[in-house]
Parts: sequence; structure tokens; C-alpha cells
Amino acid sequence: MNQPVRRNLIRKINYIQLIKIAIGSCIAILSADKLGLHYSASAGIITLLSIQSTKKETFLITGKRFLSFLLSIATAFLIFSLLGYHAFSFGVFLLVFVGCCYFLKLEDGIAMNAVLTTHFLIEKSIDFYWISNELSLLVIGAGVGVLLNLYIPRNTLAIKQDQIMIEEDMKLILNSISSALLAHTKEMIQIQSFLPLETHLNEAISRAYENMNNTLLSDTRYYIQYMQMRKNQSTILKRIYSHIASVDTVPDQAYKIANFIRHIAATFHEYNNALDLLKRLQEIKLEFKSDPLPGSREEFENRAILFQILNELEAFLLLKKEFAMALTGSQLQKYWKQQN
Repeated sequence: MNQPVRRNLIRKINYIQLIKIAIGSCIAILSADKLGLHYSASAGIITLLSIQSTKKETFLITGKRFLSFLLSIATAFLIFSLLGYHAFSFGVFLLVFVGCCYFLKLEDGIAMNAVLTTHFLIEKSIDFYWISNELSLLVIGAGVGVLLNLYIPRNTLAIKQDQIMIEEDMKLILNSISSALLAHTKEMIQIQSFLPLETHLNEAISRAYENMNNTLLSDTRYYIQYMQMRKNQSTILKRIYSHIASVDTVPDQAYKIANFIRHIAATFHEYNNALDLLKRLQEIKLEFKSDPLPGSREEFENRAILFQILNELEAFLLLKKEFAMALTGSQLQKYWKQQN
């Protein structure tokens, strides 16, 4: 395995989650032992299964496992009471229980509750004592897992770094578009220029969703909305690249558009609502309309492409304007409070 791949794998390991699993499982087993429960090791396994990557996922899966526990008790009581305690009965139990779990979308509780049900099979009893024993194991194991997972470090700082990298990527692309527009040959236009941006966007969107799922009360959809807006803008920039490749010459109007694109890059940041840029774009469109008519078919076609680029730039800027206008008062206060 080469070094970059190894470093990437190391970065993806959630060391805090590993520590939680190790410590939490020990605490669960010791607690079950202290209470005199049978099969105390099962509490540690339940803790291991309960610690998920996000808080919301932990609560959701824990809830499903408690529901599937009730289902397993009802199913086991019925099957074992009718067929007795042997391997065939357990097979019938799994057939009914697993089928019901899939039907009710409780798959997350299958493995854990199947293991707990084996204790009834081993003890050849499903009376109240053993039901309370299994319920106690579940409460201790899941409870320790939930409590430990209440602490998950916020990744807001990493998301802010993502935003900075994405904006820098887009500035570079905008400046590259401006230069390509004025180039007499279009050899410099390469779609590979978007690869760093796409990588950063995908990582940022994943991190933004993780951040939202780790925040139970506050509204953190802002980051997802922001990243999606930049992703949509990236799609428009790709279309502009394709339009530029079709421009055969450099009309006078191209210089005005190129300067405008450089101005967009220079003022490109999170807190720009794009209103001034849209106003300037409309002025450029009016200036285009007042220009003399093209003198040749080639000039007409090139100017038509330039006008299409202006329309794409307008769509690009409208995405930012609509994003800014859709922000709630609390989002403006929380996320745009640094705006000058």
C-alpha cells in the first residue's frame, strides 16, 4: 500500500469512536456484572452496536432496537411455547422474526435481538425473570452507548475550511475562464480544472450532513444549503467553459465580459449577496444591445455565444442571490454576523 493511500485511510479512522466503543463496552459489562445480570458480555456488544457515527443515527437505531426487542420477545414466547426449546424452534423464530423486522423496517435490531433470544434457548425458559434480564442488558448496553455518543466533536471548523477551499477553487476557475475568453487558441481550456473543486465539494457536503446529524437542536442546514448552491454554480461554470471553446475570435465585447468575470472572482466570498454584480451585468447587457450590429456571420455567431455566456453568468449570480435571500433571520445572525 503506497503512502498517500495509507495516510488517507488513517485520516478516515474515527479514533474517538474507537475509544468510545472500548471504554463503553467495558463500562456496560461491569455494570451488568454489578447488577448480577446473566450473560453480561452481551451488554458490551450492545454498546458496541449502539455507538454510531452521528447522534441522530444513534438515537434512531436505538429506538428501532427497542421496538425489535419487543417484537423478538413476543415472537420467541409464541414459538418456544408452541414448539419447545431446540434448534428447530430457533430456526422458526428467526424465520418469523427476521421477516417481520424487514417488513417493519427494523433490520438494525435483528442481530442484537437474535443473540439475546439465544439466552432463552440456552436457559430453556422465557419467564419474566429472563425477559427482565435481557431487557436490563439492552437498557445498560444501549444506554451507555447513547450517553457516550452525546459527545461528538463539532466539525464546524473543518466545514469553514472547506468553504475557504471551495471559494479559492472557484476563484481560480473564474480567472481561468476570463483568460480563456481572451485567448486566441482555446488549448488552455481543460475540464480537469474542476477536479479539485469537485473533490472539495463532495467532501464538504458529506461533512455538512454529518454536522447536521450531530446537532440535535440547532439548525445547521445552512452549510448544506451553501454547499449545494456552490455545487450548482460549479455546473454553470462547466457550461461556460464549453461555450468559450466555441468562440473562434475575440470580439471587442469579450474584453468587457472577461473584466467582469475577473471582478466576480475578486469579490467572490460567502457574504456577497451578488446584488451589485447582477446590477452591473444588466448594464453590460444594455451596452451590448447598443453596440453596432455584427458585420459578418462569424462575428454574429461569436457575439451570440458571448451573450449566452452572460446569461450563464446571470444564472450563476442568481443562485447566490436566491441563497442569500432565503436565509432566515437566525441564520443571518449566526452565520453572516461577520459581514461588514
